[in-house]
Amino acid sequence: MSVHMPALKGESLKIILISLLGWTCFSTGDVITKHLSASYNPSVIVTLGAIVNCLIIALWILKQKGLKGFLTPKWKLFALRAVCTGIISYTVVHAFSLAPMADVYGLTFFAPLLSVMLAALILKESVGWHRITAIIAGFIGVLILVGPQYETLNTGLIYASIATVATAFSIIFIRKIGTTNVYMPLLILYAYLGILCVNLPPALPDLHIIPAPDIYLALICAGLILFAIYLSTYAFSHAQSTAGVAPFVYIQAIWGVVFGYFFFDDIPTPATITGLIIVVTAGLYMICHENKLRVKG
Repeated sequence: MSVHMPALKGESLKIILISLLGWTCFSTGDVITKHLSASYNPSVIVTLGAIVNCLIIALWILKQKGLKGFLTPKWKLFALRAVCTGIISYTVVHAFSLAPMADVYGLTFFAPLLSVMLAALILKESVGWHRITAIIAGFIGVLILVGPQYETLNTGLIYASIATVATAFSIIFIRKIGTTNVYMPLLILYAYLGILCVNLPPALPDLHIIPAPDIYLALICAGLILFAIYLSTYAFSHAQSTAGVAPFVYIQAIWGVVFGYFFFDDIPTPATITGLIIVVTAGLYMICHENKLRVKG
């Protein structure tokens, strides 16, 4: 793993903020999905959102570029990323339905560290010990915060493990796609086609129009996830390096505690507060470190 500091460049504050906002939107959408999953098949919720967003993005592309807007020379990488996105969308919601949330978080939040390791090995990205330290510290903070027990090895944890690997590789494919000759709406459309292909078959037996007011919540969730996918994709594709933005995924753990307190009556424990302090400290450290690198650059 390369650790040559002269090769490192500081991440822009704009990209960091976009990343934070993207993962915040994911967390907000997860709260709505968790609420709706108590009454509906999770794949139905995901499928309905994917159908709506596919239509919106397809019309957007048609209006902007016509039929040629659906073509890309990087279609193989687009397709690979779409497969990963589809797998993530299916495995995450089913992991939460089969295993304790803390255990799922304990596995899925390993994805940032795994993605940085893959970026160093596959993409030959420079990392630096400051970034590695922040990522590891953030991951330790998440483990303390969520307190995974792993008392039983069930299907949910297998789903969570698959989601972790798929998330890491999705980030790598985004990095390989880059920003040159990339039409962002088409990249997002491919992602949603992947989500639709994976979730539609298991949703078909229960697929129906959700009555109001739940349908409004489902549409809000779809909009949040669409915005989240766009922002996170933009952040990883435009970042100087994977390690420069990967740690900010952990903001989801912070929002998990906040939303859990206000919506699900989850009272923070001393361990939760300790984990929060570590995660926040690691994030602030990363922001300060990236700013120093920008100044030096």
